[in-house]
Amino acid sequence: MEINIFSPKNVNKENSKDDMTEIYNIEVKLLAITGPISATAASPEENESHLTGPEELIEYAGRLCWDSTDKLGTTSDRIQKWIEMGHESVIEHASATFYIRASRALTHELVRHRTASYSQRSQRYVREIKPQFITPPEINAATPDAPSIFESAMQHAWSSYKQLLNLGIKPEIARYVLPNACESQIVMTMNFRELRHFIKLRSDRRSLPEMRAVAGRIREIMKTQAPKSFEDI
Repeated sequence: MEINIFSPKNVNKENSKDDMTEIYNIEVKLLAITGPISATAASPEENESHLTGPEELIEYAGRLCWDSTDKLGTTSDRIQKWIEMGHESVIEHASATFYIRASRALTHELVRHRTASYSQRSQRYVREIKPQFITPPEINAATPDAPSIFESAMQHAWSSYKQLLNLGIKPEIARYVLPNACESQIVMTMNFRELRHFIKLRSDRRSLPEMRAVAGRIREIMKTQAPKSFEDI
């Protein structure tokens, strides 16, 4: 599968709900998405995969409820109709997995979405020797002194971290001096129902701006990968 990389320069400004999110130095990649095998195959050898994508699996699952799987693919807006009816359990059968590079401030909020699976870069076992951090654009847009204050804080944090390591302090303890701005990497898997909830909640202007950036990238990816399930958000 081709991995979709969404960087700030690749976002379509006409479709963006929040232009501020385009200047955050974050990265979102789609790593995997549900792809079903044939629902009629008697064995793996007979799998012809006529259900070729996540939305065909969703429709199959939904039509099974009404014993109408023979009508698979005959109604283009079938999934959206189910969503409008509140029959969203059917879209839980499909999921997507993302790689996200962002700040620790963001990942602390991200993992509050409990109907998901996460694997994150460890600060206990990985030494954060190189200063890698996310600078909120609001810092650079504030007073003339704000950028230098922020940069000084980052340099001091990493200097203190390295000094502690040199004193024999374990990384799991030395990390206590690292800031929320510290860059992190996380792999997240969510089913489509939770992804819809995440996108709607985290695209709101009251959400953390960096989180809006991530939610915006995920929204654009999912509208491309599964338009019938995400076209309305």
